[in-house]
Amino acid sequence: MKNKITCYLVRDMLPQYAEDLLSPESKKDIEEHLNECEDCRGIYKQMTSTEPEFNENIPEVDHLKKIRNRRRNLIIASAVVIALILAGAVISNRINAAKATVNYDAASQTMVIYGKDDTNIKLPKSVNDAKELDAQFDVFHAKVHLPVLRTEEMAMEDFLPDYLGRTNESIKFIRNYMQENCNNSGLADRASKYVELSVMGGDAYTWSEEEDRIELDIGRFYWHREELYILSLLGSKSVQWQQLGYAWYLGTCVDPYNETLAIENFEVTEDYKPHDAFIRGGGTDEVVPENNRILYDAISYVCLTEGMNWGTAYESMPLSKTAVYSGPTKANLPGNDMSVLMAASFIAYLSDQHGFSEVSDFCFGEKSFEDAFGMDYQKAYENWTGWILETYGE
Repeated sequence: MKNKITCYLVRDMLPQYAEDLLSPESKKDIEEHLNECEDCRGIYKQMTSTEPEFNENIPEVDHLKKIRNRRRNLIIASAVVIALILAGAVISNRINAAKATVNYDAASQTMVIYGKDDTNIKLPKSVNDAKELDAQFDVFHAKVHLPVLRTEEMAMEDFLPDYLGRTNESIKFIRNYMQENCNNSGLADRASKYVELSVMGGDAYTWSEEEDRIELDIGRFYWHREELYILSLLGSKSVQWQQLGYAWYLGTCVDPYNETLAIENFEVTEDYKPHDAFIRGGGTDEVVPENNRILYDAISYVCLTEGMNWGTAYESMPLSKTAVYSGPTKANLPGNDMSVLMAASFIAYLSDQHGFSEVSDFCFGEKSFEDAFGMDYQKAYENWTGWILETYGE
């Protein structure tokens, strides 16, 4: 059952509603409430009513004319002042609309947030007592089981606004980047859809596409939102090396708002196998997407020179040997003997050499490998490995 918003939350949002500043979903919620609530409907009618009427048919006695004129002038002056105040309120609401309306329901321990495109929000300390989050913004709606996000390093009132802000900016960045750099005809429609994001715990990691929205369920893996969103835009239910490589390359090596970048902070220590190759490639501890690209190349170097299976499925375990990414033709396709991050490094290399649009056509299934890159897979793979060994070797 859909949660109904409270009267005081509706009244806070009425100025934005009157100025048509709300998202379509928020606007619909307000309209449904106004249809049911007479008190709020009356307040809204007062807000949007016209200026006071004057009865011009009342005869005036000469000696009262000055008094009446003075009274009328006062009324007009008052109306002007009220109009200025309301105009100021509208301007203020235009500014505040970018922040958010925050409501905490102690009974259900739910934090409800209605925000605009800019998610520069400030949350009360009561968010640390909340168990659930229902946050709605212009491009996405998130339902979160907050214990999934809790960290010992940062209080929730500090962490949560950053997470929501990065989610908002990341979705916008990815959809804009793909729309501007891809020729795929189906992408524009999918990338324009509203995003429903569920972070409710467990091992769920799925996506589905509806007529007007894309639904992402990332379970407890809240740092994988970019990857799953990009896979949903690709529209492929069969995930192979090229889809995973594409998602990780765009989501973590290009997107400056990705959550993996925010979490790891690039602590590539000396006891980590790719450390030396990472340094030789120019990697630093600066928190920028470019360092992800260098790290994936460095991981590829170690895998190519020392063998695989020394890390996770992402780092060095071949896709063909993992149960995480399954498909009927997975083990047979060239490329599935790479790890996810090797695949991301290879996709990045192909993008550098042939352009992101060609890579996208291949990953979307619009072109074969040969048609997209002018050579067969084996030749391109050999070119990539030669470049990795030369660039990141001693």
